[in-house]
Amino acid sequence: MSVVTNQMRISDLAEQLLHHKRVYYAGHPEVADAVYDALEEELRRLAPDHPVLNVVGGEVSVVETRRVEHSEPMLSLAKTYAEDELFTWAGDSAVVGTVKVDGNSLSIVYRNGRLDIAKTRGNGRVGEDVTEKIRWVSSIPSRLPESQGSLVAGILSENPEGFPAELEIRGELYCSESSFVKLSDEMQRLGLERPTSPRNIVAGLLGRKSHIDLSRFFGFFAFDFVQARAFGISSESEKFVWLKQHGFALPDHRLLRNKEDMKLYLDHVRELFEDGDLGLDGAVFTYDDLSLHDELGQTAHHPRYKMSFKWQGQTAISSIRDIVWQTSRLGVVTPVAVIEPVYLSGAKITNITLHNAAHVRAYNLKSGDRIELVRSGEVIPKFLRVVESTEGTFSWPSHCIECGEKLTADDVRLRCTNVESCPAQRAGVILNWIKCAEIDDLSEKRLAPLMEAGLVREVCDLYRLTPEDFLVIPQTREKMAAKLHANITNSRRIPLAQFLNGLGIQGAGLTTWEALLEHFPTLDAVRHLRTNQIIEIEGFADKSAQQIVSGLQARSDLIDSLLNAGVKPVDFARNPNESGTGGGHLSGKQLVITGTLSIPRADLEKMIKGAGGKLASAVSGNTFALVTSDPTGNSTKLKKARELGVRLWAEKDLMHAIEQGCE
Repeated sequence: MSVVTNQMRISDLAEQLLHHKRVYYAGHPEVADAVYDALEEELRRLAPDHPVLNVVGGEVSVVETRRVEHSEPMLSLAKTYAEDELFTWAGDSAVVGTVKVDGNSLSIVYRNGRLDIAKTRGNGRVGEDVTEKIRWVSSIPSRLPESQGSLVAGILSENPEGFPAELEIRGELYCSESSFVKLSDEMQRLGLERPTSPRNIVAGLLGRKSHIDLSRFFGFFAFDFVQARAFGISSESEKFVWLKQHGFALPDHRLLRNKEDMKLYLDHVRELFEDGDLGLDGAVFTYDDLSLHDELGQTAHHPRYKMSFKWQGQTAISSIRDIVWQTSRLGVVTPVAVIEPVYLSGAKITNITLHNAAHVRAYNLKSGDRIELVRSGEVIPKFLRVVESTEGTFSWPSHCIECGEKLTADDVRLRCTNVESCPAQRAGVILNWIKCAEIDDLSEKRLAPLMEAGLVREVCDLYRLTPEDFLVIPQTREKMAAKLHANITNSRRIPLAQFLNGLGIQGAGLTTWEALLEHFPTLDAVRHLRTNQIIEIEGFADKSAQQIVSGLQARSDLIDSLLNAGVKPVDFARNPNESGTGGGHLSGKQLVITGTLSIPRADLEKMIKGAGGKLASAVSGNTFALVTSDPTGNSTKLKKARELGVRLWAEKDLMHAIEQGCE
């Protein structure tokens, strides 16, 4: 069972048990004792320290919280709104980019492998003890895997299990939009005040003495490991590998080697902003080489080796005129607020997304409500909060406005299941392909008559059209018809990343496919991918890997139909002098670097790529060689390499392989 699946099951079991405890003590049991005992036994097996196992009755409370000092200050971050300033700060050094999740920073301390104390950031030097609340968060392990003892280097412990005396993990506690909806419903059921926003409710519940079990709706992303150096870890990217191996959920992150990588990552973060489920506040960039951390140090306010990037945001107040419901190409029926026009970041805003049906319910949104919205730079405008609510109750549509199909609902979304006949879904899939394949001049307005005439029902039909077919479009003459036909014909040969992006797989944008194709550069390789292969790649989590694999399987017929229609995706190609696909002595070989070598790491990376090699941040079965300053050492990567039988190279071995080849 994967870490994500395991955490979801723990959360589900805890929710069920807490519900059954409450109704039992209220005198209205809903299940037989044997059913309850089975649920409790499964939770005990998966999470023996989960606090729900010790709950008696309904409400869970704590005594007054205490203030505790941090062993190392939890500082703020320097920030910039200018890309050029960010690139100047990074210079030629490799950095790790992570999304900046909008939540509350936490320090989690483990003693002898067990969660001992959780602290808020507070003023950076003293925080609040929130341990009993944090024990309800399923994505925070209550104990670390016992195998960790074998990975310890340079830490002495008298504990017979081999755990170091103290480990400190830092990260962000957050509430996703989907969890916020469920939390809002639960708080209303308990007679508590409706929460105003996901970020505010995190801070609010951390300060509460009662109903601390509501913290089960929160998630936690780990982004730092204070004792990393003692484990032989020499880079920021290695920290994330270690954290993942030890059961922590991670924010979206990538190793970025140059300015172009950073630009692509910022584009990727913009795509995540539009996804809507996580509240994001920009991105954080950290020098990958930990020796630079020591060299640069910190001020009293912030570390010099980290930089936060934000898009300059503007907010405005407006009123909702109407809420319209639009069916997407995936069948999700999304609410859009039509608002009194306002100007933000130089653009006139008349519509904003309300994300999903449950979002409308959670905020009780309806015509007449005054709301606050924000737009940051190029990012789409987003709803922030209700400023003033009118009387009345929200409403949902019962049928798809496009095809009349009765809508289905889960905890978060409304869906139209009429995949084959719903015109909005069919048009959405085709328009997404047109956009990704960059077919100029074929707009939604021009596509509609082609679909109404029965000439286009699915994407592959575009490639069967003749110039004469385009004459069904009003006010279209022979010259434009010929141009439209030529534009479609020219899109038959398409870069593989754009081809895959045109399939419209949820959670995977162009930058996601480009990162994946760095490791699996052909369509055949991508179609045969397994989840475990994807999660080995830096920056890919379990959820995104599962979405990609299931999405490719669901679109297998679409892929085949496009290939049969003459579409020819071009295998992913990179500059051999920069990206490692040249015909050099290391062609196709994957290497990992650990430790500090005499040549700067950035220069070594360029040399490896110039020789056709590929770089990874973690040792796996795909690793050809591990390059290290000390092949006799005992770091985590070296132990993993020995376990897998991976070659251990000193710097001179690498140089020999680059210049003369390797056996």
